[in-house]
Amino acid sequence: MRRRLRQIKQDLQRGRYIDLYATTAVALVFAILLLVGADLPQSLRWSLLFAGLGFLLLRAAFAYHREDRFLDRSDYDRNPVTEDLRNAKDVWIFAPVGSNFLNEERCGVLRSGPLSKATGNVRIVVLKQFEPGDAISEQLDALLDYPVQAAADSLRETRNRLKAMENWQVNGTYAWHDLAVNPGFSIVAVNPHSAGGYANVEFHGFRNDAIRSRMHIHLTKEDGAWYFYWLDQFEEIWRAASEPPV
Repeated sequence: MRRRLRQIKQDLQRGRYIDLYATTAVALVFAILLLVGADLPQSLRWSLLFAGLGFLLLRAAFAYHREDRFLDRSDYDRNPVTEDLRNAKDVWIFAPVGSNFLNEERCGVLRSGPLSKATGNVRIVVLKQFEPGDAISEQLDALLDYPVQAAADSLRETRNRLKAMENWQVNGTYAWHDLAVNPGFSIVAVNPHSAGGYANVEFHGFRNDAIRSRMHIHLTKEDGAWYFYWLDQFEEIWRAASEPPV
């Protein structure tokens, strides 16, 4: 019982299953009122019953579509992340090379979106610069069958773009770090600790036909421990990374 109570407390603190707990609480209150002999109108009893049933059916419908969380990069075509970035307050990005996600358009959206707000915060991590022929360069170049640019050159362009962003006059907080090792995945988290927040995790795999064929998982608070696991992974990366040289 104590374990269940701790789980409920944790869910409420993290904003998970609020609708279910609220419905349960209301049902329990009315059940107690009926037990003590309160004279409740028949219409109110039926309204409560059908409202609770409606919430449960809606929850079941959402659970039925959980497979949609397992996607590929083409999800960004169906559900463009640009507007989410524009309206976000907190954005966390770990992109080893970042040439695809941290393009000129999205960096501009970060400037006009979260970085335009005093409460906005953007944290970005990419890899330390490496040269063609290095072990990490060979590893990243082997991820695609048909690369259009060497990973070292792509990373150099991304890092130059991130350095240029340091000179922007913005209201929000912007910082970027670089990491010496490649863990084999990338993370984009939008408003991770707020209502409606999410994290997209992409696994890089080996010898993909194209970048868009990589496995892409969309996680929210509803995914429980795994959602917070990946948020913690970003925090670990941020702590392990270092501020780039001036």
